[in-house]
Amino acid sequence: MASSLFGKAYTLLKTRPAEFFSAVRGYLLFSYTRLYFQLLGIPEGVTLGQNIRIQRARSLQVERSGALLNVGDHSILYEHALVEVRGDGRVEIGRESILGDIRIVCRNSITIGSHFLSSWNVFLQDFDPHPLVGSERQKQVASMVRDFRPQFDSPEFDQCERYSFQFPSEPIVIGTNVWVGANVTILKGVTIGDNSIVATGAVVLRGEYPPNSVLAGNPARVVKTLHSNEKPS
Repeated sequence: MASSLFGKAYTLLKTRPAEFFSAVRGYLLFSYTRLYFQLLGIPEGVTLGQNIRIQRARSLQVERSGALLNVGDHSILYEHALVEVRGDGRVEIGRESILGDIRIVCRNSITIGSHFLSSWNVFLQDFDPHPLVGSERQKQVASMVRDFRPQFDSPEFDQCERYSFQFPSEPIVIGTNVWVGANVTILKGVTIGDNSIVATGAVVLRGEYPPNSVLAGNPARVVKTLHSNEKPS
């Protein structure tokens, strides 16, 4: 078995060296992150199942105590995956899931079933980060600018109270065996049923989408219902 593996690796090196070194780099990233967690420990609020493969330790970020992030057994997170749990948010990722170039930002609750598959440039967020009313958003941005560090020129800002925003939020629930294509955005209040596919470029807004659906468009809608063993046309 080992000799067969080395033989395949040698053939790949000779015939497609760029692919060979890319694969080696990927394996090294997985191994480095595993060693990192063994030496420094898993971050507070993060629970990892068995045989989790992660290419970057920074992919899992829990802002403070009270927030929770759980990754199910045998899941894979590639280097551009980023899961941020802020406030008292909770993220649950089911077993045997694959997270590619995806960013998940949570303040409420995001639940993803098993066998989830994401493509490139996927974005999930269960809250509104900024006010919709222009005057309120201006106050928020002004407060953010005043509080930002570093400050290089010590500007004389007018005194103002720190702006407080409640971040309107609703849970996101994604069923089992859901495939999310490239350049997809999924926002607060979305429920996607089992065995569904979210097509490339879709923007999924608040609503319940039944199992076996193909979602497409902006805003997304159900364009097809899949039946057992049926391929999307």
